[in-house]
Amino acid sequence: MPERKYQTIVCTGSLVLALGGSLEAQESELATFTIPQAVEVALNLNPEVLSERERTTELGQLVREARSEALPQVSANLAWRQNRDPGLRNSPFFARIIESGELPPDALSAFFFANYVWNFEVSQPIYTFGRVSNAMRAANEERTGVGLDVREIENRIAYDVVRACYGYLLARQNLEVLEHERASRRRQLEQVEVRFELEDATRLDLLRARVALANLAPEVLAADNRLQVAIASVNNTLGRSIDAPIEVVAELELEKPHPQVLRPEALLEIASLNRPELRRYAVDRKVLEARVGVTSSEVKPQIRATASFGVNTFATSNVSDLALHTWAAGLVFDWKLFDGFRTKSQTGVLRSQITQNQYDETTFRNQLSVDLKEASGTWVRALEALEVTELAVNEAREAERVSEESLKWGAATTLDVLQSTLALRQSELNQTTVAHDALVALAEMKFLTGFRADAPHSVIEVSDPVAEQLVQPGERSEPSEERGGHKEGSKP
Repeated sequence: MPERKYQTIVCTGSLVLALGGSLEAQESELATFTIPQAVEVALNLNPEVLSERERTTELGQLVREARSEALPQVSANLAWRQNRDPGLRNSPFFARIIESGELPPDALSAFFFANYVWNFEVSQPIYTFGRVSNAMRAANEERTGVGLDVREIENRIAYDVVRACYGYLLARQNLEVLEHERASRRRQLEQVEVRFELEDATRLDLLRARVALANLAPEVLAADNRLQVAIASVNNTLGRSIDAPIEVVAELELEKPHPQVLRPEALLEIASLNRPELRRYAVDRKVLEARVGVTSSEVKPQIRATASFGVNTFATSNVSDLALHTWAAGLVFDWKLFDGFRTKSQTGVLRSQITQNQYDETTFRNQLSVDLKEASGTWVRALEALEVTELAVNEAREAERVSEESLKWGAATTLDVLQSTLALRQSELNQTTVAHDALVALAEMKFLTGFRADAPHSVIEVSDPVAEQLVQPGERSEPSEERGGHKEGSKP
């Protein structure tokens, strides 16, 4: 088992390197991958995901920045100043000194001196009334929110990739159906030509067979164009050149037994616990509440301890003489008593944003409920149609075989054969469309509940026999070995 896991990792890593190579290589080499591998490639190369992941590093530094306000602040100062002092002439008693005449004239002159200072200063916050703790809490919660943002982007990109791959499989299979029909009509035309030479078929039969074959050419071209568009869509989600050749190793079919998907109400409960966007709303409120604490602390007392040690001298020879040192230590109590209602206004804004966040969450949750009901309805309809289309395809194939055999013996007309071939084509196209719709509906329900679209079907299935009533109406309820999880090797 570990060896298999290692091989999977090596395979996916090699695929990432291959698809992330030069554009020249991308345009010339065929990229072959499964749907889960395509999702992994997109998540490893998409710049939006990489940018959001880098934000987790940024938030880690912001947490450290918030914590720094609780740690000591140490600074070293070194200063030199040249001073000019006007001396006694700047004294308020200068006039009296002149009248006394007791000082020599040079005593009244200005003098110059140098001042040399070095010291260390330390400041340590003692109590900040929640400023530091709330700032750290806000940064930590925001880091959690960024992790949820990364998950949301990964889920969205995975859903886009899976839908693009299913669109490619649908276009490829529709083209195969038309190519098969063209081969059948060519065969039928050859049979009519032989019968016409034997005078067993009319000219109208011959013209009808030729027109039927010619009418198919535009449809084949349109199907091929849809396939090229689907290839471009897959390449676009993978960040590759849109014209690069690809091959998705998967089939557009739903393995039996079909997944027993929970009802929309149960899926909504899962989404409430798992959807990154819903969890992000709660995180945003916690961040805003922490910011309210930080802002409120602006008008609360701030207490810090300060200390300094150094030397202040007038001679360079005394700079290193610690006998001339000075020191100071004390407490600072700072309290902003009134700031013109600035802090109160800011906290009011933050509390309003909290209320807006709650309204936005309610709107998102309501829309999510609608989307889940719509996806569940699509799934139920597709599931009901799967068996019908399978029976219709089998019936149409048998009808085509019987009509062609009857044509050989003259028991059927060319029109009968053409109609049976057309019915088979339509039945096969309906079958591929229904299978596509069912798989896309499953992928959408996984995405809406907060999982990656390539996750096993079991994440939205009923795993407890007691919870059978939670299964979508119209689904099978017989027990199977895969009820509790996704069958290994099955297609997502």
